[in-house]
Amino acid sequence: PSDDAVTDDAVTDDAVTDDAVTDDATADEAEEDTGPKLSSSAMRPPSRVTVGKRTGLHLSWFVYRGPESVDLEGANVTFRPLQVKVWEDTRTAMNSPWAPLWSSPDVPEDGMYEVRVTFDQPGTYVLRGRADDGALYHDQDVTVHVTTLLP
Repeated sequence: PSDDAVTDDAVTDDAVTDDAVTDDATADEAEEDTGPKLSSSAMRPPSRVTVGKRTGLHLSWFVYRGPESVDLEGANVTFRPLQVKVWEDTRTAMNSPWAPLWSSPDVPEDGMYEVRVTFDQPGTYVLRGRADDGALYHDQDVTVHVTTLLP
């Protein structure tokens, strides 16, 4: 008889535990349903998305590193032909995949991109070539030592 009493108590304890778990689960579900309130403007997509890059294979060269005395933003290094921008320039007619109306240049028939670069000052430069198809890109660095400038 005393064994039955212990068993009954154990069943009663289990029942209480099950009820507590059920109550906790119901409380959790209620919290999920009443999550944070967001305004309708927070749920709308942004009006201007600048990562809408146009696709098409192109190769661009740019100065990655140069001597301290050289203004990398200035006209100290010039590439010909003009290179496609590698940064997110959204201005019209800026030769950038992010700009309105931009289209990818044709790939040369032989697959070889020819570029001429001129330097206004001597020094050691690291030029970076970036092949980009609009989804993936790959960079390759070339170190150039400019010792003498031609007239």
